[in-house]
Amino acid sequence: MNPLVRPRNVTACHRSPEFLKRVDQTLQVQKGSESTCAGNDARHCALDTPLENLWRAYQADSKPRVVLLEKGSDALLVRLHLIKAAQKRIDIQTFIWVDDESGHLVLQELLAAAKRGVEVNIIIDQLFSMDNTWFLSELATLHKNLHIKLFNPIFREAHTSKFDFFSALACCLSSLNRRMHNKVFLVDGRYGITGGRNYQDRYFDWDPAFDYRDRDALVVGEAAWQMRQSFDEFWQHPYSVALEHLDDVSQRILADQRNQSEWFTPLAPHARQLAMQAFDYDTIRQKFVDSALVAESVEYFSDSPDKVVHSRSGKKANKALSVKIRDLILSARQEVIMQTPYLVLSRKAYRAMKKLRRQHPDIRLLVSTNSLASTDAFYVYAISFKHKRRYLKRLGLLIYEYKPKPAYWREMFASPVVNENTRFGLHAKSFVVDSRWSLIGSHNFDHRSDTLNTEAGLIIKSPEVAQALKSQIKRDTDPENSWVVAAKEEVPVWSAVSGLIASMSRALPVFDVWPFRYSSSYELVSPYPAVEPGHPDFYRNYRAVGSFPAVDLSSKQIQTIIISAFAGFAEPVM
Repeated sequence: MNPLVRPRNVTACHRSPEFLKRVDQTLQVQKGSESTCAGNDARHCALDTPLENLWRAYQADSKPRVVLLEKGSDALLVRLHLIKAAQKRIDIQTFIWVDDESGHLVLQELLAAAKRGVEVNIIIDQLFSMDNTWFLSELATLHKNLHIKLFNPIFREAHTSKFDFFSALACCLSSLNRRMHNKVFLVDGRYGITGGRNYQDRYFDWDPAFDYRDRDALVVGEAAWQMRQSFDEFWQHPYSVALEHLDDVSQRILADQRNQSEWFTPLAPHARQLAMQAFDYDTIRQKFVDSALVAESVEYFSDSPDKVVHSRSGKKANKALSVKIRDLILSARQEVIMQTPYLVLSRKAYRAMKKLRRQHPDIRLLVSTNSLASTDAFYVYAISFKHKRRYLKRLGLLIYEYKPKPAYWREMFASPVVNENTRFGLHAKSFVVDSRWSLIGSHNFDHRSDTLNTEAGLIIKSPEVAQALKSQIKRDTDPENSWVVAAKEEVPVWSAVSGLIASMSRALPVFDVWPFRYSSSYELVSPYPAVEPGHPDFYRNYRAVGSFPAVDLSSKQIQTIIISAFAGFAEPVM
């Protein structure tokens, strides 16, 4: 970061050095120092891990290993196992951390690792994460080996009150709206995980009401070291503020006010079962070693933390991952398969797709995304709804929208907590280019990811990984798991007139009020075979189910239509 550029954000007000010194001195007294490992050498107490075999294989042939983490329960299991196996250092970077059942379990394991002598470093974006200052002051004092920082805190506080939030909206929207969206889990600089998952029950299939269909990748090789370098850059950045140096937390530390949590109380049955599996050498080997794929190359790309800074360096930094994605898309010759929870293409992504379609008219462009019934952000879906016609007609996208109750839910979300009433939504961010290149990360391919949030991801060169990822996305788009979006059957004269008026209406930033839509969602009719839009039998094999299938709440539909009609101007900040 340019030292001559002063960050203009909501963290700009600083406590005096004398005040922070007093906090640090108090913290030295309050911080735990218990050691559960002889000599405080975590290497002697770390769990034996079969993942060591992947590390040795990489050292032997210099070829990285990749494991796709498709199920939430597996993604949590491998994290718990790696924490137990850590010998020196654990680094975690995330957008959201909630102190629910899974979030607390991971913290519990990290505390146990810290007591063994492992250095644990955590960076959490401040806006939507833990905001109980009593609990946060406890975390700040738990152990000398456990260090937590919050990124871009509002008014340099850990807890954001409603008053503070709306004050920040009024005075500092540009800074408030720029967040750290990276997700990194790194152990000993050897084993790295990145993708879409945060730390909350719904990312690990532990929420009985709503769970995400998400994706991470575990990588062993050079990319893990690249994660370490990126993490260190964020850790040292001025926008990453130590928990104890935030005003509301520091005041509690000085007043000796903090929670006294029971960190090792008995777990719920499903949590206890998963925690025990983390010790099982054979289970870990079967799930994460035997399934590992060899890649030609894996690179970890991350935006710089300067992306959130209003400066020349910040503007330059926002091109890192987005430019790489654009270049990969433009390199396609046969096929691009994309999966994103929010189909609101940024200008760069739209232009790249348009250029690709113009240069290669027959290229196949497929997108797996959320329906209104499955999305966690209907206001963003409304903007996607506004642009459906140009996505279908100008770009020729094949759009599949995820069902809130996909047919494979019992298998994909295999958790005792999931039940008949659970709703599911897509949260994976991935794409495959020409069955050779893959990207798995946090980037949503929208304006926010391009210019506002910092993002990260793995670029993988491997036909095997690409085929495995393609198969997973293909399964998500199967007729029993997704609806297909397509143009309505043409009605002579009327379709042309309606389309012309709709095009003019959609082009307006506001007042998109033409009620006759170009497209509809379609559902396969048994016993006909599945075909893609454009196939001669498509309208025979599928029946139209409207724009918002499986949405019972009329108010949600009405709000979506209203936002689509009147809030187009807000697209760049959504």
